[in-house]
Amino acid sequence: MHQGILQLFRDEPWLAFDLQGIPRPVDGQPIDRRAEVEVPVEGEQMVVRQGFPDLVLVCLGPDGRASPSRPDGAVLSIEAQKARDWRLRWRLPFFQAVLAKDHELPCWMIVVSFSDEMSADLRVWAEGPPPRVEAMVLDVHTVAAIRDPEQAKKSPQAAVLAAALHGSRGDLKAATAGLQATRTLPEAQRQAYTMTILAAVSRADRRKLMELIPKDEHDPLWEIEMNSGTFHLGLEQGREEGREEGREQGRAQGQRAVLAEMTLALLEVRGVEVDAASEARIRGERSLARLRAWAAAAREVTRVGALFE
Repeated sequence: MHQGILQLFRDEPWLAFDLQGIPRPVDGQPIDRRAEVEVPVEGEQMVVRQGFPDLVLVCLGPDGRASPSRPDGAVLSIEAQKARDWRLRWRLPFFQAVLAKDHELPCWMIVVSFSDEMSADLRVWAEGPPPRVEAMVLDVHTVAAIRDPEQAKKSPQAAVLAAALHGSRGDLKAATAGLQATRTLPEAQRQAYTMTILAAVSRADRRKLMELIPKDEHDPLWEIEMNSGTFHLGLEQGREEGREEGREQGRAQGQRAVLAEMTLALLEVRGVEVDAASEARIRGERSLARLRAWAAAAREVTRVGALFE
């Protein structure tokens, strides 16, 4: 779900502004800077540390450049928060300051919050003692639910975000409209957006939504994601096997099988070639922790050998 939310903003960078009715600060299309922040380390040259913020988008405006006298551009920093995290109190002002310094452009902090506690903290931090947290908060209170399928199709990224936020609170109509909005999108987007919605809802609601998906829309990546469902179905399979082979042993075996198949399916659909030796290594791996890491990395690697590094 986390990566899916960030993908929405890669595809529609001005989504937060449009949803809040705020004029876009500049014209142009922001580009993904891969969440790079340059941080000085004592005794070393400037180094690039990746992994924070979650996503950084930079727009230099229509003329492609900025200057101190004419900062024609903007930096967008997006965070996706499923739970409360008090560390953002200090991280967000730091991110904003570093990004503003590096790019010499106005910097907007955007937080997609699935937690009422996190949203409340952000509002308190905006008015509390310095450093104040200046963030645009997108949650169930600031993003309206979109339940009309026709309205959802007009703005699929907004519909998917609303579906994830409100669907996580049990709003099946919003989740359904979001799924329907993905039907006419290119395959890669459809897959990513649909999985984002399914990952956001409860297990019970996920099963209801899966029944609405036409069978002819199934594909390998989609199939494995539905069957994994954050490994809920794999865990259930493990429990069934556990009745015959021992509950703990069966659960672990079911998890290993799901993780291995998920890794291979992700690599296949993304066009990453997997040789026989690598396939055997993935299927034969006994460590759940390692298999989980491989399944996560399979979404991004460009060659199978990178998994094992």
